[in-house]
Amino acid sequence: MFIRPKKPQQELHVRHTLDELGYEFDVESGALVSKSTGEKYTYDQPSADKMRCKETYESLIHSASREVYKIITGDDLRMQPIAVPDVTQPHCNIYATPGALSKKHLVVLITGHGNFGAVWGWNILVKCGLKAGSVIEYIRNCVERGFGVLLLNPNENIVAPDGCAETFNSYIGRSIPISGSETPNEHVGHVWRTIIRDCDAQSVAFVSHSSAGTTVVDLLRYDFARFTNKVACAAFIDSTHSTFMLKSGTVSWLRQAAKQWETTSASQLADAEVSDRVGCSVAQVANDSDFRELTPSLCMDELLDYMDSRFKHGPVSGIPEMQPNESLYGNATADPDAFDSSSSDSDLNDNLNGLDDVQFVQNTYNPKAANEDGYVGWD
Repeated sequence: MFIRPKKPQQELHVRHTLDELGYEFDVESGALVSKSTGEKYTYDQPSADKMRCKETYESLIHSASREVYKIITGDDLRMQPIAVPDVTQPHCNIYATPGALSKKHLVVLITGHGNFGAVWGWNILVKCGLKAGSVIEYIRNCVERGFGVLLLNPNENIVAPDGCAETFNSYIGRSIPISGSETPNEHVGHVWRTIIRDCDAQSVAFVSHSSAGTTVVDLLRYDFARFTNKVACAAFIDSTHSTFMLKSGTVSWLRQAAKQWETTSASQLADAEVSDRVGCSVAQVANDSDFRELTPSLCMDELLDYMDSRFKHGPVSGIPEMQPNESLYGNATADPDAFDSSSSDSDLNDNLNGLDDVQFVQNTYNPKAANEDGYVGWD
């Protein structure tokens, strides 16, 4: 007789608060300390049970990250949550300073892979504290300079059965994908299309860390005209993007209105120069520690000064997206700083040689799906 095996009961996901774990952030230093002893948290603290020590650390990185949300929405920064896509369905929150979207200059912060929206790095937040591990210092400095701040949340892509938004690194179990935010790229594209692109701010600056840099470059690729008319600059921090398969206009904009900060040892520091890999000027940041995630805090002052100067200059518009004879998918040999309008009809005809050997597929483009301006993209 066949006996159907009993399905194991799914373990209930429990979210602990910092208070329940016996820790808190020190008000003055921002360090994560024990509530009972006041001592700073250390991962390699003496413990007979190494597994329990690891479990405590994993609980701390998630609860500490959620605590940052409480801090940025508190009486000091007073950031306001905005549901994406909206509160009537599974959603995550992005956060805006008061009146951010109507400020003259808007700064958009995007954290890298795996982290909650307000954290540069989980390990840095727990081991080094709020000032180095979270976006709080960036928000505070931007507000002091008169900028509006919009904090995106690209990694909370799912909602648990209890309705709480989660990242794929913080939750394992049954979940519902968040419409419009199924991936970091879709999240950034959705917020750009529905909130940033048509807001009242005259110019926008993106600050993106690690893998978030690719989401900004994708905006530039797929909505080139409107992006370049709105965005004053893109500040990348250890970004993983590249210029591979980018059109010449995209690379030209990166060279004129973007800058990358990368960490390196103090002994290997060099002057800033344009990198063909990322397509823009690269400034090196001295960092002799083992933590690459410290780069955002180490380059903050220089990055904010750069962003301030780019706001004064304004968006770099009027760049042609493609050069004559350039492939639709980009031309690695094209000079992004030159626009050659001297190409003749015979040159164009030369590119059509061998057309009889090309196999065509049925055109599935639906004009009704496009906007009046012809842009399809995230619309």
